[in-house]
Amino acid sequence: MTNYSSFDYLCNEPFFIEGIGNVKCPTLRDIRKIKYRVFTLYINILTMSLETYLKTSNTLSEYQKLSSVQQADFTLYNVLVISSSQLLQELISFFINGTAVFDVDTLSFSIYEDHDDEKMLVGNIDNNNFEIFQTEIQRILGLKNPEQKQPAFKNDYARQLYEMFQSNEQNIKKNSDENYEIDNMILKFCTHNKTGINILNVWDMTYYQFSVMFREYNIARQYDYYDCMAANTFSFKKSSDYKPMDYMKKF
Repeated sequence: MTNYSSFDYLCNEPFFIEGIGNVKCPTLRDIRKIKYRVFTLYINILTMSLETYLKTSNTLSEYQKLSSVQQADFTLYNVLVISSSQLLQELISFFINGTAVFDVDTLSFSIYEDHDDEKMLVGNIDNNNFEIFQTEIQRILGLKNPEQKQPAFKNDYARQLYEMFQSNEQNIKKNSDENYEIDNMILKFCTHNKTGINILNVWDMTYYQFSVMFREYNIARQYDYYDCMAANTFSFKKSSDYKPMDYMKKF
């Protein structure tokens, strides 16, 4: 595990993970290039546990019937790499600071980075360290525990796997507020901003930078309200008459 702190995550420099190489937090522009729906699919995979997979795919009872040796081989990584190695390769490539090459024989991804105009092997991602990769990317994105237009599928299994991910996302959304979906957050942050961030330059902020700055922005709006009330107490009969967070409503 790494020793990075919230201070480190504010910077858009790469983060080194032992045995894997350098990973990065994508900017909003990076996310736009692959489309936000694809990004949320990546997030769902990165935050999914084997238990969640088994429950959403209705295979928990079958898993429990396996021997301990068989259960040890039945990992989320093995499921993903066998069912959709291309999707997993695209996900890994999006977050690493280099190139991921899939090895069919070892079912692993070799990570290469450019050094002095040469490709150098710096690490790999496989069944042994995929959970570490998941955890570190969640930290870089500012997530704890934590998927939209349905793509074309090559076979029924790929469709079922996608639907399973979508089911997990819907469970998450039940407890979420649409006012705090990222498109509305960007609109509000850029419309009422005092630090020079606008709709033209916000895209070069990393996902983590935007998330923490938006949180600070909300706190600042609350204190602006308190200052306003202190200076203009005659404006409202009761402080509850003014609702500063109504600004966040999605129109």
